Amino acid sequence: MPALLKEQEKLFLDEINLNVPGTVLNKFLTLIRESGSVDEKLAVDFLISYLEEWQVTYKVHEPELYVSIPKRAYLKTTSPFAKKFNAKTPAFSAITGHQTVSGELSYVATDFVVEEEQNISKKIVLTEGYPTPEKVQQLTVLGARALVFINPGETIHEGICTPIWGAPDLDNYNTEPPIAVLAVNKSDGEELKEWVAKGNVTADCQTHLEQGWKACPIVDAFIEGTEEPDKYVLLHGHLDSWHEGIGDNATGNAALLEMIRIFQKNKDKLKRSIRVAIWTGHSTGSYGGSTWFADQFGLEIEQNCIAQINCKSPGCRWATSYECMTWTSEAEDFCKEVIKDAVGQKSKGSRPLRTGDYSFNNIGVTSYFMLSSTIPEVALQKKGYYSVGGCGGNIEWHTEQDLMHVADLDILTKDIKVYLVGVLRAVNSSIHPFNFAATAKEFKDTLQFYQRQAGKHFDFGLSMQEAGNLEQELLMFYKGMERLRELPATASEVQRANAKLRKLARILIPINFSRMGKYRHDPALNVPALPDLAPAGEFEQLQEGSHEHTVLKTHLKRGENRVVSAIREARELVNRP
Repeated sequence: MPALLKEQEKLFLDEINLNVPGTVLNKFLTLIRESGSVDEKLAVDFLISYLEEWQVTYKVHEPELYVSIPKRAYLKTTSPFAKKFNAKTPAFSAITGHQTVSGELSYVATDFVVEEEQNISKKIVLTEGYPTPEKVQQLTVLGARALVFINPGETIHEGICTPIWGAPDLDNYNTEPPIAVLAVNKSDGEELKEWVAKGNVTADCQTHLEQGWKACPIVDAFIEGTEEPDKYVLLHGHLDSWHEGIGDNATGNAALLEMIRIFQKNKDKLKRSIRVAIWTGHSTGSYGGSTWFADQFGLEIEQNCIAQINCKSPGCRWATSYECMTWTSEAEDFCKEVIKDAVGQKSKGSRPLRTGDYSFNNIGVTSYFMLSSTIPEVALQKKGYYSVGGCGGNIEWHTEQDLMHVADLDILTKDIKVYLVGVLRAVNSSIHPFNFAATAKEFKDTLQFYQRQAGKHFDFGLSMQEAGNLEQELLMFYKGMERLRELPATASEVQRANAKLRKLARILIPINFSRMGKYRHDPALNVPALPDLAPAGEFEQLQEGSHEHTVLKTHLKRGENRVVSAIREARELVNRP
């Protein structure tokens, strides 16, 4: 790394001051930032007062987002005993209102392997876990009348259960959950399980939600670079919260605001620009704010965005590990070096899940970070904590207990350092610091795995050969770019090389993270690697020569055509003078 860049990084890191973050946390402790609410508007006004003071260029968009606000839920057993249980309903559950849904309770194990003789049609199904879209969809297909999820702790967590990512369109508006979904805590759930095991148990339930289109504010700040101002890194996090939401995501807003202050003060040292978006509709809109942003600015993002970086739940107590990070393959080495240089720690990362405002996969944008630091695994086990989706691993996540004690300002300082360096290097490196040879290697490894699953039933030889060729050609491509790393960002050779790198992202990321077309959003369901080819593992369940067996082979051939076509397009791009 050039010595000048290291000096600049030290200057930026030395600027970190916790006065503004502390003020943000204290203010947000008084606001329940529900999407489209008065408190959320007050939070926006509070944030932009700082932007105006610092003379940051910004806009506040107010799109109409489709949101679902849980209000209350009702669950009562009616036979063989009458007892009311504390319950919540997740966003986008079907709304019963005062119309009661009644039925027999039927327990289904969490892995959803329903035995043939177990008929859950028209039953109120009791099962463990969170009411995720996948689980809700699976049990709905099996004919359940309503669903009751047993959360893993003594406090019920808020959540989302729709498979629709962002606002619905004509392709998916009719896929909202059609049945009532509820959640209870662990002890109540265990009691219900015991009664179900003894014999017939009947229950009544209701779900009350406010659902519809609502104007919601999105803060869109822009800090202009000096050499390539039209190219930018998109740094973002969500504003809306469940309850006060200090660890999810007031700490993220505090970090974003402090970074805006530092970047704005030192914008003369930025080669490219930084766009900071603070979303609403994250939870009760199913990532509605970031999806609207991807829709509204998709063409511009495709043309100009270098990478997107998500800032969620930094600075939470006990969260001293960076071994549960997420990043796309081309960013892995970069991110590990960033974390090591910024805070002196090793890190581990994995493929990004379909969550966390990663609403840009279909456009093809390099992505890194989602959650930041987390509680180390040994400490989680010692505390008896179960897995959650934020707050650094603290189980106050998505509950009324996510209050000031969850935040840790010393850890927040560390996390801000990681984000600062991660953004600064992306905007100031002459050559975009992402290695797509690693992406090609990931493709090779994925294809080899699918080949082992498919066995003799399908041959992935063509796609494996193409992925291997792409990897080798990319290694040569990067070797040829070494001499460009010391040139200014405005050098024509540098700009041509970076244009190729951004185009590589647009080609390769969609085939690895999406089955939908560009500018369309995949469901809020798990997306396996090279998803068009992921069904390769289903051959073992099918009789060779059967209709289903031939259908699967047809599906994989069409999927392979898409993958090979994209890889060949990438190869042509890399080899182009």
